[in-house]
This record gives sequence, C-alpha cells and structure tokens, in this order.
Amino acid sequence: MTRLMTSMIAAFLVLAGPSLAVAADLKVAFFPGPKHPINARMLAPWADGINAQKAGLQVKIFVAGKLGKGPAKQFKRALDRVADASFGLQGYTSKQFRATTLVELANIMTSAKHGTSALNAAYAKSEALRKEYSRVKVLALWTIDPPIIMTKNKPIKTVADLKGLKLRTPSQMSARSIKALGAVPVPMPITKLYNALARGTVDGVLVSPTVLHTFKIKEVTRHFAHGVPFGSSPMFIVMNRDSWNELSPAHKDIVTKSVGTNWGKVGGRIYDEEHAKGMKFLAGSKAHSLIKLPDAEVRKALGMLAKLEQEVIAEWEKQGIPATEILKIMRAAGA
Repeated sequence: MTRLMTSMIAAFLVLAGPSLAVAADLKVAFFPGPKHPINARMLAPWADGINAQKAGLQVKIFVAGKLGKGPAKQFKRALDRVADASFGLQGYTSKQFRATTLVELANIMTSAKHGTSALNAAYAKSEALRKEYSRVKVLALWTIDPPIIMTKNKPIKTVADLKGLKLRTPSQMSARSIKALGAVPVPMPITKLYNALARGTVDGVLVSPTVLHTFKIKEVTRHFAHGVPFGSSPMFIVMNRDSWNELSPAHKDIVTKSVGTNWGKVGGRIYDEEHAKGMKFLAGSKAHSLIKLPDAEVRKALGMLAKLEQEVIAEWEKQGIPATEILKIMRAAGA
C-alpha cells in the first residue's frame, strides 16, 4: 500500500505541473565579480527569468568566488557538487579538454559568434569532444572574442618583436601559440594578471580586449597589436549530474528551455559587443597605442602557427583524439 501511495503521489506531482513540483534550489558558482558582463547580461537574467516563474525552482548565483576562489577549479566545483552549476574556462584545465581547446588554434574563428558556432558544431558532431563533458550536464558552451597582444612597455610591430617577451597565458594551447611566435609563455589566472603586469613579472598578455575594463588591464598596458586571427578561449556553464537528475520533470523542462546552443550564443554576442567597445576605447585613447600588424607580418605569424597546428594534430591523434576531424567541423561551422 505504501509503495502504491508513493507512486500515485509522484504521478500526481508530474501531472499537476510546476506549481506542485518539489521545490529546488540551484547554487551557481561564478568566480568574477557581479558586474562582469557574463553575470550581468547572461547569468543574472537567466536566474531572474527562472525565479520569476514561481514554479518552486530557485536559482542563486554566488559571485566573486564565494563558492571557491580562482578560475582553475570551477569545473571541479560542479563535479564535486560544491555548486549545482558553475561557470569557467576549459583552458585552465587543458588536459581535461584536449578536443575542446582545439578552438584556440589560429584561423578557426573571426569573432566570438563564429567561435561559438564552431565549438557547438563540434560538440554536436564529435563524440570525442562530448566525452569531455560526460560527467556533467552541459548548459552552455561559447568562446571569447579573438585576443590581441597587449604589452606594458614594448610596442609590437613585427613578429620578431615578440622574441623573448614574457606573455601571460591561461591555457596550454595559448601557451604553445605564444611560444611558436618566439615569446615566453607564463601560465597565470586572469585574476593575477593586473599585479603581474604592474610589477613586471610579465611583459604582456595575449587576451581579449574585454579585460581592459573588467579587470582594469588598461591601467597597466600601453601598446596593443592586432591582426593575427588567433583562436580564443572557450567557456562553459555546466551542471552537476546528480543535481540535474534530482530535478522534477517540470523543473528539468524549465531549465532545458532556457539553456543550450541559443544560450551559448548569448555569451558569444556579449563578448563581441565588449570587443567592439574595447577596440573603440583603444582607438580613441591618447594613453594607449593601437597597432595593426602589416599583412606580411600576419602571414609570417600564420606560417608559424600552421606548423604548430600540425604538431598538435599529430600529438592529439596519437592520444586517440580525432583532431583533424574536429578542426574540419569547427572550420566548416559558419563558413
């Protein structure tokens, strides 16, 4: 009788819809501050939209690393259920995301919109790439806008100018790109970059212009070189599998309708808009110099980065990752 009653109650809750679904609270870990564009224009509106439905599902975002400082362990926050969901960058744990971080190679993307399409196409079509997320529920994937070279003291006008410079990098793939161009990669989370530049620990950084304001990098850099079509950092919002499985069917439906590829496109669009703002700021700033690398120098850089790509493909495929296939999918997306 008890089992029968339990089954009947469960069935009634499902049929009754969201209003009678068991209440659930979702904790989301976000390591930057509340004013960061991804929180202000992507995560917070998403949470507000779900909470406004008053369906017994409440989303709370813990900003500024309140569920764990620093970007490197954010994927693990979701795995360990420190948070029900987390935001982060795959590049900080590159070994976990060999297939995903192929999007950081040159000549794949021209914008965050383009990179987001490339990444999501590969996620949809490549089993090897999806396998990297098998322990979580993916809510959104997207890429940052293409990075530019920012330096504190030395203007970069040729590829040769990079030789020996210490440039901060967030990921293994970015580090290899920097090294291929003759510079010295220095692994470092974005949260430590300002002080590193101020103290001279690093000479510069290969990074999106969005950090100029969000992390105040405009205060500790003077020269900005662009023109090389570098790939860019991927980002994620993922959910703990148990947290997902424990949601009622009604609550799963609410989440499913609000996430996925279209939500990832929001992230890409935000970065493209912030990229435009950053470049406009630099172009109009008397305190900074914006340098467009000559076509000959861009071709030289691309030749060096093409050799790197072939090395990466050979290494990845020895490890069983179909890099050639994944790169083909990425480059076909949005072409």
